[in-house]
Amino acid sequence: MPDDFVAISFADGTARFGRAGETAGIPGVRTIVIDLKNYPVAPLANNTGYPNAYPRPHIDKLLENDRVIVWHYRWFLNDPTPMHFHDKDVVVVYLEDSPLQSTEPNGKAVVNEYKSGDIRFNKRDRIHTELVVRGSASAVITELK
Repeated sequence: MPDDFVAISFADGTARFGRAGETAGIPGVRTIVIDLKNYPVAPLANNTGYPNAYPRPHIDKLLENDRVIVWHYRWFLNDPTPMHFHDKDVVVVYLEDSPLQSTEPNGKAVVNEYKSGDIRFNKRDRIHTELVVRGSASAVITELK
């Protein structure tokens, strides 16, 4: 049985919400389709003292409804995100090569080399800051409600 979905276009980084049975994308345009199962997971209470991951500087809300919040985000060189808490699971679609350093509150850091078109599912209940280490980077981020 088909489910509701979010369709993210690589042509222009736009996102649209679709209902079960609707066409997900435009023929000939590379589109990522996130199938939304009927298993909602409530956000975690944020008792960390850090702000929630979204919204934040350099972010645009593309859409929001009772199932998702979809953001377009751009990282800039030498401009780290605030240390933040992820209260929801997210699906990240990288729109360009994105060398990102993730640093936890304890100082542990790792550089992840994402490529344009990479897709990642990140579970909630994480605290970190992010910093692009070369150039700039962008992604469409879908928070699951």
